[in-house]
Amino acid sequence: MKQRLKALSKPKKILLAVIAALLCAAIITGGLIWKERSDYFCQYATPFAFSDIKGHEGVELVAHRGQAIEAPENTLPAYEKAAANGYKYVETDIRATADGVWVLSHDAFLKRMTGFSGIVEQLPLKEVTAHPITKGANIKAYQNNPLYTPTYEDFIKLCKQKGLHPVIEIKTEPAKYPQAPYQDIITVLERYDMVKQAVVISFSYEALEIIRGYHSEIALQYLTKTMDAAVFEKIEKLGGCGIDCEYKALLKNKDLVALAKHAFIPLNAWTVDSPDAAEQLCALGVDYITTNAGKF
Repeated sequence: MKQRLKALSKPKKILLAVIAALLCAAIITGGLIWKERSDYFCQYATPFAFSDIKGHEGVELVAHRGQAIEAPENTLPAYEKAAANGYKYVETDIRATADGVWVLSHDAFLKRMTGFSGIVEQLPLKEVTAHPITKGANIKAYQNNPLYTPTYEDFIKLCKQKGLHPVIEIKTEPAKYPQAPYQDIITVLERYDMVKQAVVISFSYEALEIIRGYHSEIALQYLTKTMDAAVFEKIEKLGGCGIDCEYKALLKNKDLVALAKHAFIPLNAWTVDSPDAAEQLCALGVDYITTNAGKF
């Protein structure tokens, strides 16, 4: 191999070096684009008409982080878009700031959406809301009127105004932040008479236990990537709790889905951006489909 390289003329060596550099650049750029698309997958979903899905009647569509294909995720414009597009249910993620105010943020770090690398739970509200959102769908439309991380209360107020059902995912974990004001989640809902319209969801079973302790009737859903007997045991202990499951796990465990339906346990499937998957889930009889892509 070395002898062959030595035999090459200088121009050919330069050409090979240029080709190699271009290939490396393409691989790196492709990797970065793939990573960005995976990080911001909400805005890259391909829309499909939910009304065309066979058996969609009676299944509620939930806008994942708002209508994030039209406005930056977890911002008030994303929820305004969802309302305008016919959604009744809208999902959001909430985290507690260091000074005890709930805000909308999927990530613990603010960097992905604002460029600022601080952690929500370790910063006061003033700092969290000081950095404009710089990423997300149609972000250029907000250059003259920048968006900032909204508070949970502002979100609930908007839901009240637009007649939306808030689906509230608690991201701040009690094990890490026991001082977080979980009772305020209920207090804000009560302030706007929105308890009956709301659904509180979380991967943290402890967070749902805390919420159940503050309110015996509010609708809960346990978020899970698996569908098994352990999930049924957990929701039974919480009482009045549904299952919010990764959709592929539901499709693989149709017998457990049937068991949940027989027991009148609400079923929510996430995150469904394929019309084929949506049709299969409707046939299974799920109650909710959480999506980035479904449109009415």
